[in-house]
Amino acid sequence: MYPTENANWPCVDYGVHGNFCQTDNSTLTVWLQGTLSSGDKTTVKGRLANQYSPTDLAVQYPASPSYSGSAETDIVYQQSTSGMSGSTIGFTWCDDAVSSTRCDQQYVRFRYHGIDAELACHETGHAVGLTHGQNAFPAVANDNSSLGCMETPDIGNRPSLGATNVGAINATY
Repeated sequence: MYPTENANWPCVDYGVHGNFCQTDNSTLTVWLQGTLSSGDKTTVKGRLANQYSPTDLAVQYPASPSYSGSAETDIVYQQSTSGMSGSTIGFTWCDDAVSSTRCDQQYVRFRYHGIDAELACHETGHAVGLTHGQNAFPAVANDNSSLGCMETPDIGNRPSLGATNVGAINATY
């Protein structure tokens, strides 16, 4: 769980691509923008229900998003190619840092429609502070099976968080 000895960047607004933070509290409000297909919305909701709701995070879907103020929507999901380079298929960034480690609003962007369950689980993991294996402490290989959906690259066969990540979420929130 960010921060670690291997992932200790500061949480800042619009930080460097890949420099995600922890969300700011255990109530996880989510907005699925209209740029997502209905299938993508179903996939994200399924991962949130099956993998994140059973943790100490309380997933909620407000009637409308909040993009400003002290109670911004925690994760805003969208589909766009903007900011995507090379083979990147998804990324997460902080829009409103509230401390050196916490963010009030994070965005998750997917390059394509038709996202799989592992990618939805993976990018949501970054939005709550989960790291890749090389950024964990102690570091493990990025494809270590204990990482569950946080393995990289996304090979589509580990759509769940795994016990290690559930433990990290519950210890943090």
